[in-house]
Amino acid sequence: MNSTQSQRPTLAVVGPTGLVGQAVLEILSTRVDAWEDVRLLGSDKDAGRRLLVGAEEVEVEALDSESFYGVDVVIFATPPEVSAKWVPFATAAGSLVVDTSEAFRDDPEVPLVVPEVNARAIDNRSRGIVAMPCGPAIIMLPVLATLHEHWNLTHVTATSLQAVTGAGRAGAERLFAEVGALTGNPRVGQMPGDVRRYVADLPDDSPFPAPIVSNVVPWIGRHSGRGWASEETDIKHELRHVLQLPNLKVAVTCVQIPIVTTHMSTLHVSFDKKVTPSDARRAITEGANGAIVMPDEEGVDWPTPVDAIGTDPVWVGRVRQVENNPHTLDFIVCGDNIRKGAALNALQLAEMLIGVGPYAVREDDGAATTR
Repeated sequence: MNSTQSQRPTLAVVGPTGLVGQAVLEILSTRVDAWEDVRLLGSDKDAGRRLLVGAEEVEVEALDSESFYGVDVVIFATPPEVSAKWVPFATAAGSLVVDTSEAFRDDPEVPLVVPEVNARAIDNRSRGIVAMPCGPAIIMLPVLATLHEHWNLTHVTATSLQAVTGAGRAGAERLFAEVGALTGNPRVGQMPGDVRRYVADLPDDSPFPAPIVSNVVPWIGRHSGRGWASEETDIKHELRHVLQLPNLKVAVTCVQIPIVTTHMSTLHVSFDKKVTPSDARRAITEGANGAIVMPDEEGVDWPTPVDAIGTDPVWVGRVRQVENNPHTLDFIVCGDNIRKGAALNALQLAEMLIGVGPYAVREDDGAATTR
């Protein structure tokens, strides 16, 4: 620990002006007393900006090789190329690192952790780095882990419907620009090619491979072979990894949808034991896993992205039995991809690393729970 014994620890946030960084600061403002000092580190263009952390304004410092001395924990809310460059400087200075990007997710010496699921894995950090799964996986995992604990998962089929902010601020700005291009033309989308014609004059810098306004795009990420997109193979790998089920059968389809914030996934899940919807709802509700089940037995009360924006739980709904199959359930999960899918998970991990804040590790099964 870099801070002296008489002090609470010091936290640094790299990338505080980005979507995830801003969400980290918002959540941190509700528990800032856990830290002696909070430092904000950013690019040269952001240096000098003043951002609120709790009730105080904190100036963003320009990131350099000396930035991390005296810092106990660093949250990197940055793209993978930035994390890959600067995380080694942080660990060399003796700081512990929580990285929100994909830069270290496949490193066998870096644990991949969701606090409600596999908190004990945080102890296996020989490089001083803890990584996080992607947002859709973080939102699915607390529910899948609870169900697995009771009924033993054998198969997961998921369709991940992802908000444009999964691509960062550029994703949101592209959607806003395309909505603007269609403004005043409410009937667009009824003729072949009309949406593409209206957005054709926009800059050719979209993070999406097709128009996103008035559309859904069944592809997220890079080609990873055999027709799979990288986001699909990443989610499959991360579910298996965090659940410690290397042979779990997983099939994922990722779809980009034209909403700003909150991912939703439809899940078709099988077990080696019989399960009923009522028992599954009860297990999730009692699981202390950060999930809330909507009382949707009559099919009239279920979560939607616009209702989940800005909230921290995973919302679960439409839990139902697959016809003539007592081993299989269908349901949906929904969660704010910026808060639950990134910022909250990162801050929980930072607190666990240093033993401060409201999160601790349960002795029984290695999950994190509020004190």
